[in-house]
Amino acid sequence: MKLYGVPISPFVRKARVTLELKGLDYELVDSVFPGTKTPEYLAISPLGKIPALEDGDTTMCDSNVIVEYLEERYPEIPVRPSNAADRAKSRWLEEYAGSMLFGPCAGGVFMERMTKPFMTNEPSDEKVVEHSINHLIPPLFDYVESQLPAHGFIFGEMGVVDIAIATAIINATYADFEVDANAWPNLGAHLNQVKTHPVVVECMRAEEPMIAALSNARAAI
Repeated sequence: MKLYGVPISPFVRKARVTLELKGLDYELVDSVFPGTKTPEYLAISPLGKIPALEDGDTTMCDSNVIVEYLEERYPEIPVRPSNAADRAKSRWLEEYAGSMLFGPCAGGVFMERMTKPFMTNEPSDEKVVEHSINHLIPPLFDYVESQLPAHGFIFGEMGVVDIAIATAIINATYADFEVDANAWPNLGAHLNQVKTHPVVVECMRAEEPMIAALSNARAAI
């Protein structure tokens, strides 16, 4: 089994954590960036997006599709709750996180402060960052806060919904962002618990070389 995509991608991280939680063997092809347009990769991911998964003769792209496939194909260790209503809630929160948190957290903070200096040799536009932090993120965090327990993971054990909510925020923390635990205590505690889960710790360790390169480029400007 092969998973394609750079490990610092929030969506690649979500797919990796799912694979790890399920105890599945896979190879991470970490040289594939978003927008890769080689004929070989487009045959797997027609839009050039990451992640993509290859499992024997079966190929697919999009982290949500990958999670669904893995959950159905390898059900022995589930990453969603067994109750139908809880599974629906899990899917909804996964969708909300991917659709709503990615833009301001991964785009407006991480990409602006970390990716932009590396790719363009230009400094970040702090107006964009401040707008994300002060205006776009707070109402999203307010909603997520209302959906999280005061303690523990959302459905008792670490599941895909937990990394789905945390993954874009993790990217933002690479760029000097912190969750205000006074304003969002449940979210702050949840993020810390996800980041210290052994599976996530190992996944984030693989991200360190690229984060170091981005940080060096940022500091050099």
